[in-house]
Amino acid sequence: MKLKNIFKAGVIGLYGAAIGAASLVLTVAVDVSPVAAHGERSQEPFLRMRSIQWYDMKWQPKVTKVNDIATMTGKFHLAEDWPRAVGKPERAFFNVGSPSPVFVRLSTKLNGEPTFISGPLVIGRDYEFEVRLKARIPGRHHMHAMVNVKDAGPIAGPAAWMNITGSWDDFTNPIKLLTGETIDSETFNLSNGLFWHILWIAIGCFWIGIFVARPMFLPRSRVLLAFGDDLLLDPMDRKIAIGVAVLTCALVWGGYRYTENKHPYTIPIQAGESKVAPLPVEPNPVAIKVTHANYDVPGRALRITMDITNNGDSDIRIGEFTTAGVRFVNELGQQHLDPDYPRELVATGLTLDEETGIQPGETREVNLEAKDALWEIQRLMALLGDPESRFGGLLMTWDEEGNRHINSIAGAVIPVFTRL
Repeated sequence: MKLKNIFKAGVIGLYGAAIGAASLVLTVAVDVSPVAAHGERSQEPFLRMRSIQWYDMKWQPKVTKVNDIATMTGKFHLAEDWPRAVGKPERAFFNVGSPSPVFVRLSTKLNGEPTFISGPLVIGRDYEFEVRLKARIPGRHHMHAMVNVKDAGPIAGPAAWMNITGSWDDFTNPIKLLTGETIDSETFNLSNGLFWHILWIAIGCFWIGIFVARPMFLPRSRVLLAFGDDLLLDPMDRKIAIGVAVLTCALVWGGYRYTENKHPYTIPIQAGESKVAPLPVEPNPVAIKVTHANYDVPGRALRITMDITNNGDSDIRIGEFTTAGVRFVNELGQQHLDPDYPRELVATGLTLDEETGIQPGETREVNLEAKDALWEIQRLMALLGDPESRFGGLLMTWDEEGNRHINSIAGAVIPVFTRL
């Protein structure tokens, strides 16, 4: 009987070895190239356009050496037309989206306050952020600002390519502990972590192997269904189960006591809530009411009709419409465009039916067209298939003194196939 069980275990081992060898050969034979994916394009347009609207984004510097510091700064507005299908930002956490931990995040500030736990954000208000990053893994990486919202998931902002040069082997991340000791978190207790992984994997494999060899899962299931568990349980099964249970409890308790003695000063995971006040509301003399909007499907153009009222003391002119990180600009907008902003997110297809400035006290009906292939490339045209076919974005105007005014606009969209 023992020889039979040994034979079964050997056959299973040969199957596993064959599968492993086949996987290795396939990995070597197939040409696998790195994927330069833009995961944010897979998110629904209503989520990207009508939830968090990003502006004044900067990624500096574009090229960083391993161990050097980079920063990501900018602002975001929580749209008043927040989608009904998306959870409200009553608990949100500012995050960074990257292909892997290519940078180490050293600090995050919202409106100048250190932020390391989640908290509520206010719809209709603005926040300014600053993230300090330490370069870790060489390569060309697509870096996003991101806000994780409870019941909504991650909401990614626009991204830029950031390059890291040097060698990963040179990376260090020293941290001073409460005891005064300085450790390198990149390599600290690596052997200890490997030991526990190997130990628990070995115990798991032993436990599964016992029931694979005495007999296998399918015969056990058939016997259990036909005759119950009396035929399957023998004294050896009980002894093994008790032994594994005692060993597991002993390892957990012993590991806990060892850790407590070796590291007596610990800081628990923070379960509180950060309360960051939004930026003050700046005076805005521009009032906008969207009256009509349609999307020209073959022309790849969003056309918006709106009434704009200038309550200020000088002329205002429209220069930019930004949505989902894509910036549609005209000649005026190009003058205020950051030259370092990712070129793949800039479109010059912003046109108006009348380019002259809106006079103080004047209310004018304005027909705006944002036209570019980026609607298709960024998969924003899919908004026509959303349960709520609505657009959202930030309209930016400038007065004669160069002051910028930002209005969050939104409205329903009607798909058209001919120009109306």
